[in-house]
Amino acid sequence: MPRPPKRAAAAAAKLPLTATFLSLSLSLLLLPLGFVATHRAFSGGVAAASTPTAKRVLLEDDGHANAAAAEHAAAVERHCAGTLHRDVCASTLSAIPDLAQKPVRDVISAVVARAAAAVRASASNCSAYLRRPAGAGALRVRDRLALSDCVELLQHTLAQLGTAEAELSAANSSTSTSTSTDEESVAGVQTVLSAALTNQYTCLDGFAGPSASEDGRVRPYIQGRIYHVAHLVSNSLAMLRRLPQRRRRRGREALELEGYGRVRRGFPSWVSAADRRRLQQQQVVPDLVVAKDGSGNFTTVGEAVAAAPNNSESRFVIYIKAGGYFENVEVGSEKTNLMFVGDGMWKTVIKASRNVVDNSTTFRSATLGQ
Repeated sequence: MPRPPKRAAAAAAKLPLTATFLSLSLSLLLLPLGFVATHRAFSGGVAAASTPTAKRVLLEDDGHANAAAAEHAAAVERHCAGTLHRDVCASTLSAIPDLAQKPVRDVISAVVARAAAAVRASASNCSAYLRRPAGAGALRVRDRLALSDCVELLQHTLAQLGTAEAELSAANSSTSTSTSTDEESVAGVQTVLSAALTNQYTCLDGFAGPSASEDGRVRPYIQGRIYHVAHLVSNSLAMLRRLPQRRRRRGREALELEGYGRVRRGFPSWVSAADRRRLQQQQVVPDLVVAKDGSGNFTTVGEAVAAAPNNSESRFVIYIKAGGYFENVEVGSEKTNLMFVGDGMWKTVIKASRNVVDNSTTFRSATLGQ
């Protein structure tokens, strides 16, 4: 077979490969041009974004942010003035948005809410220690009693903080412009917050043993959270001073009873007219009678308290006949509107003898307490 046809066939076979190589080379040459065009377009976009107008907007935004930060810092300084725990106050208020625009009541309410969260954390911490199993690391009897007291006191604190927060919110939403109403609202908040503050130190007092060496087994591990709650409540009390306060009127100092407020018709002003009439009666009609000789409904005061209704909206009277009642009477916070009436001083006597030496805590040592 002649050779020329084979060369022609080979040349024909090489044509597609040559065309492919030329196409690929052209594409590689065009690729940098496309990259350059894209880079120029992108650079043009950056240049457009870097115009004087855009720079002015960025500067204005930075200026607004700096002004807002300065305003917030000034508000923190203003609200924390007069507080005993400035660092705690500053860290608490720094997290509140739009602080400078909030009224004082809202700021105090926010601090109270933060205190309530701290109370829950502290109660959880105390409960964790109470759940420790018996063994080598078991709690002493006194430490267990003190922790139980702390859990109960923290529950009381939580309820008191809830009352304070509700009172502050109600005053904000009220349309009344009465100054006396505002003053009474502030006085009520001060009362419950003061009780909440006292609870924290009563809790810690429960760990104090007959000797100082017995005071350090559990207390160091819970007191940090307890003190934090106390500091938050203390700060909220200090902030209340910026709200309308009760002021004594000139020439009427005699109408103020220290610790009880204004006196009206021989009674503190918070005593209702119905209770004044009841107290002035020679004979009060009781709902229950306690008598040691069995002539009443119960022979002990504790039994009568337990039988009284919870959360009563009307006054519930327990008459305790003459006699000596050797018992510790605990009146729970759910026993509202409860009144004890006896036969007079040295006739109706409730007595007990709990003390620290016998492993009783401060909280449980009261003969008659809540």
